[in-house]
Amino acid sequence: MSGAPSHRAAPVHLAPAPRWHGGLLLLVLLAVVVAGFAFRGLPAPRDASAPQSVFSAERAQQAVAPIVAEPRPVGSSENDRAHAELAVQLTALGFSTETQEGIGRGLRTGEGEASAGYVRNLIATRPGSDPTGTLVLATHIDSVPGAPGAADAGVGLAVILETLRALGPEAVRNDLVILLVDGEERGLLGSDAYLAGPGQELTAPVVVLNHEARGISGRPLVTRASGPMHAVIGAAPSPEFESFTDALFAIIPNYTDFSSYRDAGWWGMDMAIIDDSWAYHSAQDDAAHLDPATLQHYGDLTLALSRDLGDRDLTDLRQRADEHPVQTTAPWGVVQVPPLLVTLLGVLAPLAILAALLVRRRRWEASLPGAALGAVLGLLVLVGGALGAFFLWSATAEATPAMLSRSTHEPVRAEPFLIAELLVAATAAVAGWVLARLLITRASALLGGALSVTVLLAVLAISSPTLGSSMILPAAIAALGVLLATVLPPLPGLVVRVLALLPTAWMLGTQLSALAEFGIASAAGGLAGTALIGLGAAGPLLLAGAPARHGRAVAAAEDRPVRRPHRLLIPVLPAVLALGLAIGGTAWTLAAPEPTQEQVIAQVDGITGATTWEVTGTTAWGRALDGTSADSDVAAPTVEVQDTADGALEITIDAPRDASSLALQADGGMLRDIAVDGVPVASGDGVQELRVHGVRAGQRVSITATAAPAAQLTLVERSYDPTLAAGWTAPGADVSLVQPRMEVSVPVPR
Repeated sequence: MSGAPSHRAAPVHLAPAPRWHGGLLLLVLLAVVVAGFAFRGLPAPRDASAPQSVFSAERAQQAVAPIVAEPRPVGSSENDRAHAELAVQLTALGFSTETQEGIGRGLRTGEGEASAGYVRNLIATRPGSDPTGTLVLATHIDSVPGAPGAADAGVGLAVILETLRALGPEAVRNDLVILLVDGEERGLLGSDAYLAGPGQELTAPVVVLNHEARGISGRPLVTRASGPMHAVIGAAPSPEFESFTDALFAIIPNYTDFSSYRDAGWWGMDMAIIDDSWAYHSAQDDAAHLDPATLQHYGDLTLALSRDLGDRDLTDLRQRADEHPVQTTAPWGVVQVPPLLVTLLGVLAPLAILAALLVRRRRWEASLPGAALGAVLGLLVLVGGALGAFFLWSATAEATPAMLSRSTHEPVRAEPFLIAELLVAATAAVAGWVLARLLITRASALLGGALSVTVLLAVLAISSPTLGSSMILPAAIAALGVLLATVLPPLPGLVVRVLALLPTAWMLGTQLSALAEFGIASAAGGLAGTALIGLGAAGPLLLAGAPARHGRAVAAAEDRPVRRPHRLLIPVLPAVLALGLAIGGTAWTLAAPEPTQEQVIAQVDGITGATTWEVTGTTAWGRALDGTSADSDVAAPTVEVQDTADGALEITIDAPRDASSLALQADGGMLRDIAVDGVPVASGDGVQELRVHGVRAGQRVSITATAAPAAQLTLVERSYDPTLAAGWTAPGADVSLVQPRMEVSVPVPR
């Protein structure tokens, strides 16, 4: 396949590039990848002796310590205590505080579900000295049951309190609002209630900095933005933002309160930490596990942005509100490129590779059939590497579920599995390369592989330039560098190749680091795919730029296919290492000092007391309790039903326990025109289940709804102390319970 028709023109005679050029390029690639990893490091946390005008992680931890000492689910006395402590601290910082009590409608529900809840938002305000708009610092107070929530979202509370202290008692130019909402964990309830009430009175434009967490460590990211925040983000120290994370939120079912704020027309940024997400929504999301360096960087970002937005003329930002640049992070800051330019560069990339291929073909170094085969092999390598990594992790997780967290299915120690994924990518790449060299020339293999990758990125650049923000630009620069280096003498060509390789190397360092923070369960296949896309697009830069010296015969001899089938054994080494890391990583993770997570539910019949225990069963304790039965003597919610004049049902419920949720379920029909205590919740086609969160002991809840006459209604009260049910046995210290609950079911009379 490396041959060519005999009528081609004779090649130009230039000196060949020295072999050490390739070695130098590999060293540059490795060095910049390492630099990309290092860029995503964290600053040393400042202690309490730090100057008063700067953010101190130690002071932030001290401020939030009494709040994150225990779980504080919506509707609990612990939530009330956290609310009161926050009000005291905000008042001491010179803010006027008020509590908004109301019903919020759930904006994060499953199909066929509707939700609402009773919330107590805490709002603190300080008028601006010459306001041009409103700056809102936001997070949520509540945590899930069983989790102290030092990160989710105690880290936001810590960042905001220390930021306000560092800002000092003097008013900034713009109105400053501290919005600490309730019920975020149960469906963005508090943000809905606020936006339907006091949020409508804020001076526009409103800019919000929302603080979230999915992990307990790592580098804080700006995950989403709305409005002209590209004009502001440069004020933050070492910021990090990729447009593709924003685009992902339009695809994956993940929400934060920022979803509500953006829908309300507010500008702003959604920030989060995501590393070590195994602790998410568990008892290990506590102050002892939260990384102080992460808290420090989070605070540095918020303080800098608050100072900028607090004193900026926010109305001037309207001039840039219609700009929607594609953004990606470079060593000097966040780069902003018009989407049309990203699309254009994405389309030019495969054209540049094709042009380089035609030049190499003229020199007898490549052929079109050979490049076509190289493109097919490149695509197989990409797909095989990503799928191989995904299936390796899936098989490992399936074999040993005891090492996985219950909320995110992440292992406590993810590093071996992440390295194993990269070794799977290496296995696919080496296997593809060895096979290609049995059949085609080096140039055909590398240019064909780059062509397949850049064509895929070109399609992405046309369909969604934001989704490909981190990959399209480096690939386009690499492709243009390939073309230019192909026609240059060796030394200038080397300079071009080095410069064109830098963006790809940087992308690999930063993006592989970021994907590692997302975790192996969330990003399985993503590391392998990213590495193979980057290396595939930039691979032809490793080719020498000078033409062949002596015509077709010598060119073919110098770069002919290598007929050595035994080289197909080379990929066995990284494959064996990947498998060994998966096995060794499993053993290392199981030996971690962190307790094994279990989920436990006590299913109680509210009429008879019959109780059945359901446990995930990954420990001996869980397996012993799972499936056992008992008879419980627990108070059940009382239910009364009346028909209204318009044919609806009015269901009155008296709740027996704090921090509970009431689920009204319809079997054989739909619930329509639903209202909770007179607040409309759902209409339209109807739902099969309504959930009401944040209910307190002794509270009376009124639900009105229409239901088909044949529908059977059941009320399930979910509370979070399963020890009340009969048959309970306490686990040892080696077990961590994740959102344990008791479900008491009673029929709703018709």
